Amino acid sequence: MIGILADTLDDAELLKRAVRSVARVRLTESELVSDDLNIECLVFGSRSRFLAERITLLHEIERKLPCVPVVLVTDRDIAIARVLSRVHVADLVWFDDIEHQLAARVESACKASVLLQLAEQIRRSAAPSALRAALEYSLREARRTPIRNVQELAAAVSYSPVTLFQQFRARAGGRTTLNRFLSALAILRARQLRATGAKWKGVSAQLGIPRGTLGRKSQRWPGCTLSELERIPLDQLLAVFVSEHLTPLLDASPSDAGRDVSPSGATAS
Repeated sequence: MIGILADTLDDAELLKRAVRSVARVRLTESELVSDDLNIECLVFGSRSRFLAERITLLHEIERKLPCVPVVLVTDRDIAIARVLSRVHVADLVWFDDIEHQLAARVESACKASVLLQLAEQIRRSAAPSALRAALEYSLREARRTPIRNVQELAAAVSYSPVTLFQQFRARAGGRTTLNRFLSALAILRARQLRATGAKWKGVSAQLGIPRGTLGRKSQRWPGCTLSELERIPLDQLLAVFVSEHLTPLLDASPSDAGRDVSPSGATAS
């Protein structure tokens, strides 16, 4: 899903047609951040005469949706460089060029989003194929509804839970576990949803995880209550996740990774 936020409804519809993808128009910040966050990229359209006034809103979106890349669409203007020095966006497209450039730029921004980058790192790693498939799938799903347990993950990728447990243990070398990895992804997504202003009850309902269970997961990682969790900046939490739960999987040597297997746990020839 692509989110579109613009100064006017006419501009929003113009951008929606140019994206050539499933898109949802949002006219206000409150409409945007109250969404279920199934947003892979936000197209933010603002005419150059209004852009300086919209910087505060861009900062607020960056704070509340730190994992969502923003493609800014505006007019050609020599003063734009000064305005853009005050805000971070994934890409910039001129209104004059949207028919030819916007769809491709949005697709590129989606692929560059943080969890997708991590999924791509796993896909290119030397981990066994079953583990690669499972971890890549879990990272991609974590942008929406995280996988809740190993059995659910195994069913989704058609590999044996035992195979995934064994390959993860061999790959991580005891530095983390598959259960902890999946639990940490759920906490990341919960923190992202909470950043939009959603109450913990709503976060729990969307993830399909009881609030009490969320609280216990947070106590295990990163080691705090839900109230303390919501005060941790999401980019900081993501950095800790990468350090503690992903880096061990990328650092492992192929000889430590265990045997490769085919679906359903059969050893590959």
